[in-house]
Amino acid sequence: MLGDTYAHLDIDPRFVTWVTTKRILETGSVVVEWLEGNPFVHSDPAYAPAGNFMFTPVDEFVRRAV
Repeated sequence: MLGDTYAHLDIDPRFVTWVTTKRILETGSVVVEWLEGNPFVHSDPAYAPAGNFMFTPVDEFVRRAV
């Protein structure tokens, strides 16, 4: 999901509604969805669970995986 236009591909409609309603995505940011093997997932109950979406500003390190 792109912050400047909220354009997105096949993302959970409830997630899209939450993001657009709360306006939590900055203009220069994107939402990244982990499709395979979220690298931040853990089973430690001392920490919050890791979701499959990540909000991040766009910079030279954000790359599109094909």
